[in-house]
This record gives sequence, C-alpha cells and structure tokens, in this order.
Amino acid sequence: MDRRNFVTQVLLTSGMLGLGIGCGRKVGPSPEKEITAEQTAAQNANMITEPARQIQVLANTDVLVIGGGPAGTAAAIAASRAGAETYLVERYNHLGGLWTGGLVLPLLSTHAVDKEKNKKQVIHGIGGEMAKRLKDLGMTLDEENPVIDPEAAKYVLDEMIRAAGVKMLYHSWGTNVIMEGNTIKGVFIESKSERMAILAKIVIDCTGDGDILNLAGESFDMMKYHIGLVHRLGNIDRIDRNKPGYKKMFVGQPTPIKSVNWVNMHGLNDQDGTDVLTLTQLQMDYRKEIWESVQKIRQTPGHEDVFLLDTASQLGVRMSRILEGEYKLTLEDTMTYKSFDDVIGISGAWTSMFYKGKRIPKADRPMWQIPYRSLLPRKTENLLVAGRCFCFERELVEDTRVIGTCLITGHGAGAAAALAAKQRETVKNIDMTKLKQLLKEQGAWLG
Repeated sequence: MDRRNFVTQVLLTSGMLGLGIGCGRKVGPSPEKEITAEQTAAQNANMITEPARQIQVLANTDVLVIGGGPAGTAAAIAASRAGAETYLVERYNHLGGLWTGGLVLPLLSTHAVDKEKNKKQVIHGIGGEMAKRLKDLGMTLDEENPVIDPEAAKYVLDEMIRAAGVKMLYHSWGTNVIMEGNTIKGVFIESKSERMAILAKIVIDCTGDGDILNLAGESFDMMKYHIGLVHRLGNIDRIDRNKPGYKKMFVGQPTPIKSVNWVNMHGLNDQDGTDVLTLTQLQMDYRKEIWESVQKIRQTPGHEDVFLLDTASQLGVRMSRILEGEYKLTLEDTMTYKSFDDVIGISGAWTSMFYKGKRIPKADRPMWQIPYRSLLPRKTENLLVAGRCFCFERELVEDTRVIGTCLITGHGAGAAAALAAKQRETVKNIDMTKLKQLLKEQGAWLG
C-alpha cells in the first residue's frame, strides 16, 4: 500500500491523526511582554504554514521511550521486563548515547562513601548488569568507574533490549508531541520512512536535551555548558620511548584495547547544546583541531605510528535543558545523606565539589539518593524525564550528567512507567511501595 494513501486503523478525535490535532501546548505571551502588530508581521514573514496531512500510526503501545542513551536503554529494559509493551526510539545507529557513540567511556560514578565513611559500590540494577556483562567479555578496565570498550557496549546493550523484548527503532527522531489537555497521546517520529506517530500510555523523555518535555510545554532551566568532542588514538603500544628526540606527548587514557587510548576534550564554555548552528560550527572546528593535534603527535619522534582511529559520532553536549519538576534535587541533599521516601536509586561521586566554602575531595563525597519526584514534570500527567535533563540544581551538574546517574534515573523511570501503564494510573499516582519493590526485584539498590 502506498504510504501516502495509508489510512490508519488507530484513530484520534474525529478520525484522522493530522498536524492540526494538539501538537504541543500553545503558550501565549506574558502580560508584561505584548507582541506588537509589527513584530507579529515580522515573525510571520519568516514562517511558512505546513499543510495538514494524514500520518500513519506505527503503534499504540504501553510505554514509549524517546532517546536510547544510558537512561533510555535502562528505561526501556526495565519497562519491558516489567511486562509493559515498550518502544525505544533512537536517532543514531547504536544505543548508549555519549557512553558509546560519544566515546565517553568511563562509567561514572559507581562508588561513593557511606555514613560509616566506607567506600561502597552504588550502581546496581540494570546499570550494574551492563557493567558485569562487559567485564565478563574482558571489555572493562578497573572495578571503580570502569572504562569500557564502546563497540562491546553497543553489542551488549543491543542484546539486552533484544532479550527484554523491547521494540527498537533506530535512525528515528521524536519531533513533536500529540497533546490532549495535559496528556501526551503520542509522539511524531521522523525517519527515512517519512513521518509516523507512536501512541502511548506513558512517554519517557530520555533525549538528554529535554526535547519532549520542551515540546509538551514543561518549564525548564536552560544551562549553557562546555561542549567537546572525544576521539581515540591507535597504535599506542607502538610508541618508541627510546627513539632519539623522543618527547612525551599527551595521548589520552587507556581503554580495554591495549593499543587504543581515548582522548577527552573540554571544549568551549557556555555553549547552547540545542542550537543547531552552534553544534555545526563546533563539530567542524573540533574535527579540524583534533586532526591537526594528531599530526603534531605523529611528527614527534617515537610517535610516528600513532594514528587517529576515530572521532565520536556524537558531539559531547554535557548539559542543556534541566526540567523544572516536582522536586529539585539540591547539593545540600547530596552532601548530607538526605533520605527520600520515594527513592528510586543511589548514585556516586567522581570529582571534588565545593560545599559551604570548602573543597570536598572525591574520597569524602557521600553517596546520594535520587527521589522519584525529580523525574516528574509539573503539568504533563503521563510524562517521565530521565537522564541528564531530570530536575536538579545547577551545582549538581557534574554528578547528575554522568553515565551512572543516567542509568539509575532511567531504570527508575522505566519501572514506574510500566506500573503506571499496567495499573492505568498517572505517573504521579503510582504506588511507591510497589515501585520500590519492583526496582528491588530488578536488582536496584535503594539503600
């Protein structure tokens, strides 16, 4: 059947799912900022109106996860293992996000200090299972904050979602939401197969940049931060330190492949990770910078065999939108062992932090709980947010954006979504006792 003539059997409102049906909330101008007729005319001159058209509904599912990074992968596995039909949508050709495609290889932060000042592993559950599978393959370095091989991780994550029964969509973007009041009825998906829609009882935003929460009209804090680009070097084991003229060069950090190192990049500060023009310029500039830096290494005696293995397929956006949710996790919470009745997991600390005017070294940083309410938007009734865009104050950015925390929030969101879908409840009204029991059954550690 010609896709353009497809008439879906799943109908909304008067019978056809089209662009004119509730694609996001309309937010009017604030009273103190009236838009003049001249401003309106100027805006309209730079816009076009897209004609209404019929859109194929690909599926009507229990749980829809947008974004297949660490949070999205964990969320989809958790939801599907709990018995909910689950779709996972990912724009790239792999799972793991910046952990794999971004070549941000350390699984931070697996450990932290308990109340007795003992260092303890805190990442368990689905994230812990991923780490163990990679270790069993010989594809990790170190027990604490293990560095992984990205290709092995892509394989492991694929196999885990396959075994869990997740319905996977690669090469696809979530581009708009279908709203009915305060409920997301579904999400429009763009791909080579043209625009389609997936309808869902519960939607989880794991885009990293909060794309879905933004489209749904939720409030957020926009944080500009430093964006980088990671690369890997090959033939590290062939560096000849005895060659005349040898000078030590920075060649990054080891990976499980003995001849390969990964090289991080801080990048420019205060960059907007949601601005495509900024991302494009940084991508080109960073690739040039990396290429030229590797040529300097190769021209240094003893390093002639070193080569640029690859640059990350994903630009290293560390932070952008942060949800204004039901509860904003604070630095105070994480430094004082604050206990939450709605805890969904515990994360660790990988760097020093300034707290009350003092520098607290990594070795003294407490483990910290993540409350379910920090995944809950204030308005949308069937949306959860996991990954680096959940609700926290800016001072926590270094701990909340890392891989381990994303795995914890994703696991919690996926389990909660499955409960809500199966019990026909809103995500705000699920039974926390049942959620915590489900998380424990799936191996999560709640303290």
